[in-house]
Amino acid sequence: MDRIGLIGGVGWMSTMEYYRRLNLIAQAAGHHGSAKLVMYSMNFGDILKVQQNNDQEGEFQILLRAALELERSGATKILICSNTATDTCDRLATHIAIPTINIIDATVAAAKRSGFKRFGLLGTQEVMERGFYVERFDREGLQIILPRPAYREAVQDAFYDDACLYNFPEKATKAVRAAIDDLIVQDIDAVILGGTELPLTADRMSPSPGIELIDSIDVHIAAALQTDASIHALGA
Repeated sequence: MDRIGLIGGVGWMSTMEYYRRLNLIAQAAGHHGSAKLVMYSMNFGDILKVQQNNDQEGEFQILLRAALELERSGATKILICSNTATDTCDRLATHIAIPTINIIDATVAAAKRSGFKRFGLLGTQEVMERGFYVERFDREGLQIILPRPAYREAVQDAFYDDACLYNFPEKATKAVRAAIDDLIVQDIDAVILGGTELPLTADRMSPSPGIELIDSIDVHIAAALQTDASIHALGA
């Protein structure tokens, strides 16, 4: 496994999940293996402030400082452990010499492999409404369907009031379940968990019969490892 650089802390609990899954994969390969990782953990409050102010340049500068530090520390590729913070990800390519694996591109690739065409999207309101996620799907002829506004607001609250603080109360899981149900009635084929805290919430819910969930952490790690296989098949 290459030495992967993780830009984490956005939030810290999903960064922990990246760390856990990457180490399970390394361990499954045998020989008491563990993952060769370098991590830059940001203060979530700093990046949340610039995101709430729609300060994309400020967000980029925070990510660039982290990426340069990881490059100096010997990372061979970078994963930003967040969907929301990926909007400015492509700009990093002109400032660092190592690749940044884009979580949205990885999710689009997984969606194309699924053979489906209509995808429900769950994430922060920035992910669902700012357009940078939807535009990438549109380019590939894939349709994104959003929950109705009230459900989007409830999912946003579930992120920032609960999941980002490593709290998973019943009201948060109910909000995510209700948003998935709202997408199902809109005749979607699969649901994209477009927030890296969402898989942790989904694990606490009963599955939705007949609806595939595309876990953005899974496909992000798979892209970093250059495999189309489910990371669960690799041991995570």
